Amino acid sequence: MVNMFIWVVPLTIALTTLPAEARYERQLSMIVFISGLHGVNALIMLRPKDLYLPLRDSLKCKWKRNSGSSRRCKCKFKWDCFRIRRRYQLEYEIFQNHPSLDARTVANMSSSQLKEKNGTKLAIEVSHQVSLEDILSEKNGFELFASHLVKELSLENILFLVEYMQLKYFITVHQLHKQFKDIGYEVPIFPSLIQKSLHPRLLQTNLNAHTARLICLDMFHYLHSHYIMPGSVALLNISFEATANISHQMLLLKQDTTIHTLQPLIAAFDAAARDIVRLLRGDSFYRFQISPECLHYCEELA
Repeated sequence: MVNMFIWVVPLTIALTTLPAEARYERQLSMIVFISGLHGVNALIMLRPKDLYLPLRDSLKCKWKRNSGSSRRCKCKFKWDCFRIRRRYQLEYEIFQNHPSLDARTVANMSSSQLKEKNGTKLAIEVSHQVSLEDILSEKNGFELFASHLVKELSLENILFLVEYMQLKYFITVHQLHKQFKDIGYEVPIFPSLIQKSLHPRLLQTNLNAHTARLICLDMFHYLHSHYIMPGSVALLNISFEATANISHQMLLLKQDTTIHTLQPLIAAFDAAARDIVRLLRGDSFYRFQISPECLHYCEELA
């Protein structure tokens, strides 16, 4: 608005002073002033927000007392409005020294994090390089990530992965997987959690194959009723195809409880586990990487 007023005043003066018969000169004046108006507006719009220091910081005013009781204001213009703010200088240095970081990660960093360095690497860079599997496979990292999921009200995702990996560990202990090709998809959760969470009687090697198979099928029923079935206590956000496939396999399980039903069940639940890992990696884990807890954890790793 101010820019328009500044350009309208000289345009009005020019049109007033030029004679009526100077038609081309009047048109040329309008073209020049309108071009200048749009040019300045374009510069204002293209100027990044908060990139430079504000204009008021360029004008330094000091009050000096004269010989009498009056005071005199002395102002000095320092052209600070053309200086780039310190934060953007720090961001530029971060990009120069740590090219692996993306713009979104650096923009979310506070000023103190931008200045903070830990040896040759920033903690934020270490957290950017740590994968979801690295976090889940280590006790402290797992606990920090689980606490983060509690804050996001999505703890059921990691609970499903833990209990599903416990089921696979049970299958491995009792060698039920020897009846089919492989154990399928595995999430590298740190072993002590998987082993100690199961009841000791479930890990007794003297269980016969029939009993172990029935326990295994009961575990699948639990996972289905607790995480997959509509209206479940901890319903997972997985694809429709994965949900439909699991429901279909559970329906077939009512008709056939032999060892041959385990392979299709594992394949169906593997698809759900992959959906959960993909969801965590693309959503919750990214926010966890830039959280203060993860940065502090990565400082110890750096």
